[in-house]
Amino acid sequence: MPLSSTRLLILIILTAQPLAVKAQDFVGSQACQTCHEPAYTAWKSSHHYQAMLPATADNVLGDFADRTFEYGGITTRFYRKDGKYLVETDNENGEMQAFEIAYTFGFYPLQQYLVPFDNGRLQALNIVWDSRPGTEGGQRWIHLYPEDPGDQLGAVDHQDPVHWTGALQNWNSRCAVCHSTGLQKNYTVNTNSYKTTWAEINVACEACHGPASKHLEWTQGDQQSGDRGFSFSLNDRGAFGPGEGASTRIFSRLDGKRPTVQVQTCAACHSRRSEISPYQAGRPFDDQYRLALVEPQLYYPDGQIEDEVYVYGSFLQSKMHQAGVVCSDCHDPHSNQVRASDNTLCTQCHVSAVYDASGHHHHQPQSAGAACVNCHMPVKTYMVVDDRHDHSFRIPEPRLTLELGVPNTCNQCHTDRDAQWALTALQSWGVQTDPQPGHATVLSSAWSGHATALPGLLALANQSTLSSMLRASAIVATQDYPAQETLDLLPQWLSSNDPRLRASAVRSMDWVPVAERYALLRGLIGDDSKVVRMAVAQQLSSFPVSQLPPAYAAEIKTLWQEYVESMLLNADMPEEQMNLGNFYTATGDVLAAEKAYLQALKLAPAYVPAMLNLADLYRANNMDPKAEKLLLKAIEQAPQEASAQHAMGLLKVRQGSLDQALPYLRAAATMQTQNSRYRYVYAVALWETGNQNESISELEAALARNPGNRDLVSALASYYQQLGESEKLMQLMKQYAPQD
Repeated sequence: MPLSSTRLLILIILTAQPLAVKAQDFVGSQACQTCHEPAYTAWKSSHHYQAMLPATADNVLGDFADRTFEYGGITTRFYRKDGKYLVETDNENGEMQAFEIAYTFGFYPLQQYLVPFDNGRLQALNIVWDSRPGTEGGQRWIHLYPEDPGDQLGAVDHQDPVHWTGALQNWNSRCAVCHSTGLQKNYTVNTNSYKTTWAEINVACEACHGPASKHLEWTQGDQQSGDRGFSFSLNDRGAFGPGEGASTRIFSRLDGKRPTVQVQTCAACHSRRSEISPYQAGRPFDDQYRLALVEPQLYYPDGQIEDEVYVYGSFLQSKMHQAGVVCSDCHDPHSNQVRASDNTLCTQCHVSAVYDASGHHHHQPQSAGAACVNCHMPVKTYMVVDDRHDHSFRIPEPRLTLELGVPNTCNQCHTDRDAQWALTALQSWGVQTDPQPGHATVLSSAWSGHATALPGLLALANQSTLSSMLRASAIVATQDYPAQETLDLLPQWLSSNDPRLRASAVRSMDWVPVAERYALLRGLIGDDSKVVRMAVAQQLSSFPVSQLPPAYAAEIKTLWQEYVESMLLNADMPEEQMNLGNFYTATGDVLAAEKAYLQALKLAPAYVPAMLNLADLYRANNMDPKAEKLLLKAIEQAPQEASAQHAMGLLKVRQGSLDQALPYLRAAATMQTQNSRYRYVYAVALWETGNQNESISELEAALARNPGNRDLVSALASYYQQLGESEKLMQLMKQYAPQD
């Protein structure tokens, strides 16, 4: 039997040899030292230098003097023997085993440790050293997933996806490219093994500036070349001052430029993103990565950081970014230290007499409340002890805490007061909060499924003065609101000069019929930005290319090939294998899809999303017994995973077994009460099984949590009508009727 085109493509790519980095391209940081001694010395004290180093007495900070750490019933022991650093802990089978520490990973405020395995893997221990001073609670061993008596998930054990021996803690796939220079992952799918190499073990000069061999040639030549042997420059820092006609309160960039190269180079590692091309210093960010936008569970609706999203996505939202501020305006690029530890950092641009004054901050001078960063760069703690500043530089908004439940910086310090107190204080100072619905209100409404959210989303998407990060996030959110108004605006977004807006418009088109989708997207098949092309490939994966003339079909097939190559760049990640499975499912190649899903589960046996997608593939192809067996396994391995319970409930519904479906649907709705979809489906199932009062109660409770949700309002209206509850129906319609 001949191979399908997609399976043949897999075979070609999997057997291809990885491209080797030419050794002469990277010269090593010591070659830079002679001419750049100050930068080299500063770098030697930096986080970049400490990103990864051999486990030696000079580099290891943790206490290995035969110390033990108790967690989840396991006693882990840290000790030294024959000059080596060792750890005795539970292995991938839950059995105690001694491992040698090969490398340190970072150094402050915590230091992780890497353990080598026979197949070329390096795994990051979940138990890490808190390197903060003892006076701050440091100098101790801690676990990155602390035991919480109130947490039903309990401690992480060897079967958990985030156990230190699993794919989600693998250095080669998760960490290496941002912690070493000139990295070549060299992963082989068939053997699930690595031969990873690097030019330098840590983040060295050429990680940011690119290979420097031509620069060395330039130094030895006539030095007349303008590019000095580099294809790009990171020197984007500019002077800020009053300028002609400029504000007397805030200085502006005197050259008027809005440079991007430096910021995008830093963003390669300091962002929440997925990789679509091998890293190459100096290339546009959107040709190498797909940035995570302001979406639920990652950010709060006002754009504040929630999950571990790092810096770039926040900074893109800021007025500083729009004004041409770059990373090195505040951070020394070689030592990584901020240029000042007090308000003079900010008064480089913000006039001191106006902003570093009691009339602005309303706190005692030199107090914590008078520090700019404490009010405008709130801190969130990740990895137990790692405090990170939000770089969106926003004004504190206690009003949004009251209305939407988002955090505010006032109450981060004044923990003994509530948001109303903070709002009253700001108002008493004359601080004006915006009474009009801003992007926070609009995004919150859209995320909760509010029936009237679309006009606000469209207005945000078209607000040219708003950051592209927020505009793109609004565009993506429109996918849940199919409407002619959105369809009318798609051509405008798809032709934007900003690749992030184009890509987001493409991503939002799931609801558009595939034929119409192709008509709108054909012109973007060869888009000059890879992030756009990859989004187009996804959206056209279900298009029947056999219906096209050969030349047009060839365009899509070439694009599909590029997409598969992009996914296979991270073939060692279970989520990318799952994405491949989704792609092959859409193209109709069931065997390739199944293979990709199974590979994802080989990499991470407890990876529930892959289980659910594979189960759905089986169901769609009339293999319900296989689907049910897989879902039962998912529930057994992750009993608190609501998505698995919900999927099993839906399977039982499709089988016509509503009574058997109810316990699973109830479990999903109970585990995630904030998930309006789970609660809606459970309520409908209750109604269909004759539990009408319970159904109404569930819908009303869900609607109270998600005001205006279209599905909830629609179901309640229908059920009120069927029960003859005319007064309740009228009240519901009055409250949620669409506004003209």
